[in-house]
Amino acid sequence: MSILGSFARLPVQISCRTINLPQSLSCYGFLVNVRSFNRSSQYLSESPNKDYVVSKVYLNRNPRNLEKLRLARKRLGWQFQAPRKDYYHRLVFSRSNRHTEAWIEHWSGEVVVSASSKEWAIRNQLYSCTDVSASTSVGKVLAQRCLESGITCFYFDQSQVDMNAEKVQSFLQELTSAHISLFEPCMIVPRFTPGINYDGYNRYAEPKVWKEDYQDI
Repeated sequence: MSILGSFARLPVQISCRTINLPQSLSCYGFLVNVRSFNRSSQYLSESPNKDYVVSKVYLNRNPRNLEKLRLARKRLGWQFQAPRKDYYHRLVFSRSNRHTEAWIEHWSGEVVVSASSKEWAIRNQLYSCTDVSASTSVGKVLAQRCLESGITCFYFDQSQVDMNAEKVQSFLQELTSAHISLFEPCMIVPRFTPGINYDGYNRYAEPKVWKEDYQDI
């Protein structure tokens, strides 16, 4: 038998309605304020926003909204060319003789998120900027920044790096441990319907402006 079922119920009269409360609450000095219920209903009736109607037209100002919904078109026709360009975001991992860098690049060429051993906050905690621990630290920082930016998946070209290298594996391990996917979902292609459907769905939820007969004589 559950603990809640073993509690005795105490009837409490509130606004001509009976609410059953567990007896254990009375042990902790639980008091019901009847005035709070009456005030809340009074505020709802006297609110200046009670006559407001929610608009059916919603403008989403997030520039990556269509990309998150997989509705934005990708640059098609690049499957057999290197480097590929049919992606929304791409992961780039770069290593040099002095530093380790990684960034997320948009299909337009702009860098969205980046992390590098050149940053003093990262470099100050490293013994070397080119070893395995540097790749691990850069991957952990980049994963945290991607999650804060709302990027949970991107395209990664495995042919551009050595996948057997320990530095690359440690870097990718930090991204996958943060539940970030290295593969982008496919684009949703709408079904083509020939002709114009004047009686179909109106995407802006606005009334139709045309008339049945424009030749009103």
